[in-house]
Amino acid sequence: MTAQPIRWRTLLGRGLLLLFCLAACGCDPVVRQKVLVTVLPGWPTFPAVEEVCRDQAEREAAARQEKETAAADASSVPAKRSEHLPFVEKRCSDCHNSNQGAGSASEEGLLVKPREELCFGCHKNLLNKPFHHGPAAVGDCLACHLPHDSANPALLVLSREKLCAKCHTERRKAQRMHDRFADKGLNCISCHDPHSGTTTYFLK
Repeated sequence: MTAQPIRWRTLLGRGLLLLFCLAACGCDPVVRQKVLVTVLPGWPTFPAVEEVCRDQAEREAAARQEKETAAADASSVPAKRSEHLPFVEKRCSDCHNSNQGAGSASEEGLLVKPREELCFGCHKNLLNKPFHHGPAAVGDCLACHLPHDSANPALLVLSREKLCAKCHTERRKAQRMHDRFADKGLNCISCHDPHSGTTTYFLK
């Protein structure tokens, strides 16, 4: 038997083994990457965790800069910066797992828990009332907050005046009353709890 058929048979066997391994590891990109590195010599490995974190920080900084620039013309009052305490104290491992085989995919920052559960590990009492605001109810904290730091209070992605209006574009009940509140410098959280409440409109 010649070397040519043996080489093709070897390549075919490796290809079938690779397909089987990829199918067995499911959709987890971290596991899939490990399989590819193991089965295919020369396949690039994941970048170092520090590099992933740096890329994520650069993306967040660019998004933050864009939001700050857009908001700068709208408000003459300087915004108050806020920083997440674990980020300030460089306790990255509170949220991120440096072991690339665990946690979420690299796009999620190698989180120690799924994103929908992570924040409630520390912020336990946000949903202790019977009525829950939609994003908080499903754990979508990043709909309103940045994870590391922000130009706004409470790590908000926008100023309080703009944030609620980003989703709540309708003008439903008590329209005149809300207009009067705005004229007096009150904002939504003056009356409404943004996470949960004892009434359907989360009134304080």
